[in-house]
Amino acid sequence: MILHNDPSFLIYFGDKKDRCVKSDLKTTKEYLLQLKENLKLKSLIFLNQVHRNFGLCLKDENQINGNLSLFEQNGDFLITNLRNVGIGVVTADCLPIVLYDPIKQVVCVIHAGWRGSVADIIDNAINEMEINFNVTAENLVAYIGACAGACCYEVGRNFTKNLENYNFAHELFIQKNGIFFNLTELNKRLLLNRGILLKNIHTQYNVCTICSSNFHSYRGDNKTDYRQATIVALK
Repeated sequence: MILHNDPSFLIYFGDKKDRCVKSDLKTTKEYLLQLKENLKLKSLIFLNQVHRNFGLCLKDENQINGNLSLFEQNGDFLITNLRNVGIGVVTADCLPIVLYDPIKQVVCVIHAGWRGSVADIIDNAINEMEINFNVTAENLVAYIGACAGACCYEVGRNFTKNLENYNFAHELFIQKNGIFFNLTELNKRLLLNRGILLKNIHTQYNVCTICSSNFHSYRGDNKTDYRQATIVALK
């Protein structure tokens, strides 16, 4: 577990110690409830992730069902300006992205697998931040968590067709004993294209989940049922 502890917000980047089990909602809820207490949060919200490009904006605490709202609505990003309300995603090779606006005091968490990424989930999330909170993209700060790295994320030749609409697609693949995909670089490019400044994109927490023994990996662990959580909250 890594805790990015800023005076205005915190980010919890989970690891293999997280007991988030996809098929066992009871165990996952118990674990996340304890995590909520450990992080001293009033509420904790997760969506039922569906690898799509839509999410939920929380502007009113009346939108929250009790003090722990988990997996009750479909979506792959969450946005809020509510303080001490944790919003999170769970991953095991997909990329967790946190956005923070220090001017408007708004946070966003995104579950960016390759499907959501090419379906413009970053663009849609930032659009919602602009519409609901008058956020300016160039003020946003992005933190990128652990995901399948280009060192290990092997794909088939047909996979490359999913990225052929990007003029930088050739820079997203490494040819060695197979073809390897750079999910992190794709999302960095999408963040930059959306107006986020390069100096505001932080990758120090971006570790390969496949070759690191510290993270759950769907590919590396042969279709594991476990997930790690990424949570952000305003203080």
